[in-house]
Amino acid sequence: MDDQRKDAMAEVLRSTAAQVAAGAPQGWRRAWVHAYHGPSSSGHRGTGYEMPDGTFGGMRVGLGGLSKLYQLSGVSPADLTVELAVESSGRFEAVTSQAITRDESGRFLYVLRPDALPREPGADQDPPSNPTPAGDPEEAVRLFREYVRKRADIIGEEELLPDPLDPAERAALLDAFPGDLPPDLVALYGEADGDEEIGLFHGHLWFSLESTTTFVHHRPERKWTDDPLWSMTGDAEPPGTIRRQLGSPRWIPFATSTGGDYLAVDMDPGPAGRPGQVIRVGIHYDGAPLHVADSVTTMLRRLVEALDRGEYEEDGGYLDVDARLPSYLDDSRTHWRGQAPIPKKPRRIQSLVVDEVRDLDLEPVRGAPHLRLVALFGEGPVDLRPLREVPLEALRLELNAADLSPLAGHPTLRVVTLRTREPVDLDVLRTLPRLEGLELAESAVQDLAVIGELNGLLSLTLSPEQWRRLGKPPPLAAAGLGGDAMPGQIDEWAARFGRGEEIGDCEYFAGRFDGST
Repeated sequence: MDDQRKDAMAEVLRSTAAQVAAGAPQGWRRAWVHAYHGPSSSGHRGTGYEMPDGTFGGMRVGLGGLSKLYQLSGVSPADLTVELAVESSGRFEAVTSQAITRDESGRFLYVLRPDALPREPGADQDPPSNPTPAGDPEEAVRLFREYVRKRADIIGEEELLPDPLDPAERAALLDAFPGDLPPDLVALYGEADGDEEIGLFHGHLWFSLESTTTFVHHRPERKWTDDPLWSMTGDAEPPGTIRRQLGSPRWIPFATSTGGDYLAVDMDPGPAGRPGQVIRVGIHYDGAPLHVADSVTTMLRRLVEALDRGEYEEDGGYLDVDARLPSYLDDSRTHWRGQAPIPKKPRRIQSLVVDEVRDLDLEPVRGAPHLRLVALFGEGPVDLRPLREVPLEALRLELNAADLSPLAGHPTLRVVTLRTREPVDLDVLRTLPRLEGLELAESAVQDLAVIGELNGLLSLTLSPEQWRRLGKPPPLAAAGLGGDAMPGQIDEWAARFGRGEEIGDCEYFAGRFDGST
């Protein structure tokens, strides 16, 4: 950044600090202005005025003046993080960065190697034990015709569907498609070219063949700002049917809801799945797609059976068929949260969150076949030995004290977050072959030197003091800064990783806003 532009940005920040101070309540100590971009939101996040007793009051002034800051930096508010601290003494300091983000927990994240993402669990899963599609093209066509006829009988008139494309046109689209579609779905395109806005399939609008084969309707991008190590712990229900990954070019949406979710055919299923199975993907299912049916044929059969049972509602020509469609709202079967005691039959539980922990007995989960995430909050103590016998991948412990030694050599544990009052011995981390993420910013630890030996570590979050104590870290892909860091501490932390264009920038500003020197 050239000196002239940086001077102009410093003036904007000085003016903003003066404006914040002018609107401060009596007796204030410090004001904070957070403007940042993150995985789910961006914009001004003024936490307000800090009082001597540690309480906060809301920001009482507008921050429209920061718009000039974005103009000077040449980027949008969604691409620039701004941290401004304003002291009642008349001093201010700030940092701005395009490379540093801030998540909803307050952690600062510096993405150093965007492409060095953790390997998705699905990449290590076996292929399906039965590699043949479960659907039947002839049966699918018969069920489709029956379904359309029964719908017409209920509504009182035939629903107008787009005519199918000419066979040569259909063949050309399928030949040009880089993937493949299951035979039963292909057969349906010989009956109609989608349904326009009828919503035949569970109320989802069926795409035309050109739309299905030509456009990428949903392909989430994996990023460190989405906390990938914690977002990849889920599994489908039934387990193993869908490959454990955020997205895939072989998950092919063919129908959509109005809320950004899709029905897709899965042409690369997990070991217990079948090619051509129907799954739900979209904004509510990123990282946790749901299994709907083993084929389009089976989905149609269930829709027909629901009509035969009278499980539908008709309103003004719109037909809502109540053939149960799995939803993210059903996750209580696999995701358990509550207070002790924990369930005695945890066979289906994938994540376990226990609140107000005190002398918790984890013995019931010993050997739970699908338990991959455990989070414990409270006083403790907790004997972690039963977790040695589950396929645990993510562990969060917010306890007074924690003994990690029972987890020595755990073969699947990938990310650990600790928030403890008493010092924790980290020696056991050396024995975890899959460890890729570690968060210690709010934990007392005995020896940080262990961290330098964790060559497989990709993501590390520490407090400002811990970063200062740490020697040379392993070659990280993402570095996190926790705690209540001042702008100067953020700048000091960022400087550890260089100022090259490869990883972005961090600019530090400091001065007075009251005119004194």
